[in-house]
Amino acid sequence: MMDKNTPPLSPEVKNSFSDEEMILEEVDEIIDDLEATRYSDYDDNDAMSVNENDSDNQMEDSSRKNDAVYVFRGHSSTHSVFCCSLSKNGELAATGSEEDKAYLWNTMTGEIILECTGHKDSVIFTGFNYNDTYLATGDMGGTIKLWQISNKACVWETTVGEITSMKWHLCANVLLVCLDTGEVHMFKVPEDVCKVFSQGTGDIAEISIFLPDGKHAAVGYRSGTIRVLDLKTNTVLSTTACHPTQLYGHSSAITALDCHPNNNLLLSASLNSKTILSTVHNGKITCIIQDLNSSKNEAGTSETSANNSTEAAAFCKDPTFPVIAIGTIEPDSSGKLYIWDYSKQIFRHEITQEKGITKLAWISATILFTAGLDGVLKCFDARTGRCLKSFSGHKATVLDLCISNDEKKVLTVSDDATARIFDISSII
Repeated sequence: MMDKNTPPLSPEVKNSFSDEEMILEEVDEIIDDLEATRYSDYDDNDAMSVNENDSDNQMEDSSRKNDAVYVFRGHSSTHSVFCCSLSKNGELAATGSEEDKAYLWNTMTGEIILECTGHKDSVIFTGFNYNDTYLATGDMGGTIKLWQISNKACVWETTVGEITSMKWHLCANVLLVCLDTGEVHMFKVPEDVCKVFSQGTGDIAEISIFLPDGKHAAVGYRSGTIRVLDLKTNTVLSTTACHPTQLYGHSSAITALDCHPNNNLLLSASLNSKTILSTVHNGKITCIIQDLNSSKNEAGTSETSANNSTEAAAFCKDPTFPVIAIGTIEPDSSGKLYIWDYSKQIFRHEITQEKGITKLAWISATILFTAGLDGVLKCFDARTGRCLKSFSGHKATVLDLCISNDEKKVLTVSDDATARIFDISSII
């Protein structure tokens, strides 16, 4: 969820796109041809340069430990950095901040390659497309810009309503954009082709993901409703309805969504600390994995507060290890990491942290990383529940993290106005 210091949203900008007029054959062809699309190959020999002697990199509080191999300070020192992403080969980073701009920079030298200007509100999304030819940036006010990396030029721009989230398609130049109106826009760029999914209008679309098959997307709404959209037919494949009485479905905003690699099982978590598994094809709830605000917690028997907040949840990437991880912020601002075996619905580990968890991410092994209110990046072995290593450096809440495809580095951004690169190659 966005930090409490996030500036207020700008007034809604009227959307000028018509659903019927903008649905063109090119988008449908992308969906039809997905199975034939492949990721480009990249050179794995992109060794990271450890900038320990960089004079700019030495501007750290000497009393605070810094485990980062590079600290990027291109953003204004008085503004939070909200989002980050890495190119597929890990050589480029993109970070967006409260100062209404984003930067594209080199992760080995810190050189600023492109200053992404022209935004009129906080930049909350930066992302590289599937083959690193484009960088997309989006701000809270509704401006989306597409930058061609080869010539550092903005090649496409549009303005929609207030943006809540954005996602790149896994293997096509397609952006999925969620709005506070509940509409979801799918843009084919830079051709400026758009489909508008109006299902759920009036219920804020909080979060979205493309499913592994590339032909569907799941959207989580403020009410707790989840819809799976068929991208080609512009229809709803399934709906997992909200449940206002909190007895079964979600009853508050969806904060996390993930899909199992088999494309059949959807994991969702909501603000009131309920974590649910449901089926993609019909939206049926298969089980409530965890409900921290019920009178009895599945992880124990003690009563819990109604102020727990689940901020992150994700499937382990190793298909032979069927577990999920759940990260929370407790009423006292502490945090807990829960590990569940979802195939047997068995609770495995409960790990208490001094401060709440805002982000978590798995690597391909049974290892995951968490970050949160204390600014510390932590690495855990999900089999044993043991913390393998902690990485210090940030002075405030970590708002986003990204792990490189080769799983050798982690990029984090924070309320402290910095982005940091951490070397995790020794952990694997």
